[in-house]
Amino acid sequence: MKLIAVAAVALALAAPAAACTHASQGRLETLLVCPSCHTTLDQSDSEVAQEMKSEVKQRIAACQSERQILDAMVDEFGPTILSTPRTSGFDLLAWVLPLGGAAAAAAALALAARAWSRTRTEPRPETPAALGPEDERRVDEALERFDD
Repeated sequence: MKLIAVAAVALALAAPAAACTHASQGRLETLLVCPSCHTTLDQSDSEVAQEMKSEVKQRIAACQSERQILDAMVDEFGPTILSTPRTSGFDLLAWVLPLGGAAAAAAALALAARAWSRTRTEPRPETPAALGPEDERRVDEALERFDD
């Protein structure tokens, strides 16, 4: 009976622990930037980065999700703490503008190449220049030497 009670208590305590999905320390360190040296936390050894890594570790132990941890860091340090801009709101421009610019440049190059290929004239084959009477005489003499 005691064994069943212990098993029931263990299952009751395990349920909240199983509900906690741990965020990855390594992934979060690549998503966050050190405010003092402006490199990702996984590449920084500064004092601020060490403190941030410790805070991330504590938040993971407190069973916070990746989104909760990132939101807390943004609240504390501002949006520049993220290594990549978010894909919503004004930050979406950081993704759209470069991609849109690259697409516009490719389209402009394609149109320019098409226009250039249509305006280009085909080179005309050169017609051989007619030989003068003196040149014809010399060619005939040279050919007679080969006939002998």
